[in-house]
Amino acid sequence: MGADALSEVLRAVRLSSAMFFHLDVRAPWVAEAPASAACASAVLPGAQHVIEYHVVVDGRCWGGLIDAPSVRLEAGDIIAFPQGSAHVLSSAPGMRSIPDLSVYGQARGWSASAHDAPR
Repeated sequence: MGADALSEVLRAVRLSSAMFFHLDVRAPWVAEAPASAACASAVLPGAQHVIEYHVVVDGRCWGGLIDAPSVRLEAGDIIAFPQGSAHVLSSAPGMRSIPDLSVYGQARGWSASAHDAPR
């Protein structure tokens, strides 16, 4: 890829829908996302794949694949899961929750706070 890898990727990808969630949280908190195969049809009926990414706007957190070491994220960081892998974001490494698949069926523009209880 050239000097602007993001532009090259966006030229190759055909986006057909988007869904955004806003988390405004305080420790302790955890938000776990299932593999995209579990939520793709709820996001957009007929969708074959969902690419998930998260932008840390303020503060810091931990994020990564399920059952893998988390990485520390700070304001300005972006973490992406282009293969649609199950993943978790949390206030501390090692936290887990049960994904709530019902949020993927909500209307666009839906916003929530993370209320998942750490386990």
